[in-house]
Amino acid sequence: MPHFSTNKQAFLILSALFLIFVEAAFFENGSVFLILLGIGTIYYALKNKVKYRRSYFWAGTFLIGISILSMWSLRLMVFSLAVYLLLRLWKGNDWLQTAPIYEATDKGLIQNKVLSTQSTPIEAYEWKDIHVQGFVGDILVDTTQTVLPKKTSLISIRQGFGKIQVVVPYEVPVRVFYSTLLGESRFFNGDKKRIINGTLHAEDGYPLDEGSKVELIVSVTTWMGDVEVIRR
Repeated sequence: MPHFSTNKQAFLILSALFLIFVEAAFFENGSVFLILLGIGTIYYALKNKVKYRRSYFWAGTFLIGISILSMWSLRLMVFSLAVYLLLRLWKGNDWLQTAPIYEATDKGLIQNKVLSTQSTPIEAYEWKDIHVQGFVGDILVDTTQTVLPKKTSLISIRQGFGKIQVVVPYEVPVRVFYSTLLGESRFFNGDKKRIINGTLHAEDGYPLDEGSKVELIVSVTTWMGDVEVIRR
């Protein structure tokens, strides 16, 4: 799993959850119970530093494997909507080249959408604090194309699945708060870090210079998603 990107891991997990749903809804297969038991066993093994941690992990994997082999839904085609969502996750590497929002709007720089890839305008724009939530998609916030006000500005993003990148100017102090079930983070010039059901806090550019009141706070919460905060 460490060799797969977070989007590809999300692809695999969503595929498994979809098959479990089909099996329970249409075939009434009792193996779904074994899958849930296996997931619980693996979660217990990963969450606790127990003596038999590896044994619990492989026991859970065995239960899930046996259940999957007995599922008739493995022979079914995934519905078109599910395929579309999963392909968007799988091909999420080109998200920076997607079309940005050009039109002016009073609803905010980025909108709440279930499925979308969004970014702030590529030309100069007037800054507004960002509060946004979505389910699947990639988000790019570039604050180098605006002038941050002389106060604390906020970027708050809650996303289910997808990549999030925030670009900030060199002279602006930044605090980052990142919480996820599964994802990778890279802040400023640091290395990538894999997070499993955890929270990270990072800051750069402190203490504030005398007379400077500009500050940016970035708060990101995801289920499965990568976050990158860079200076440009």
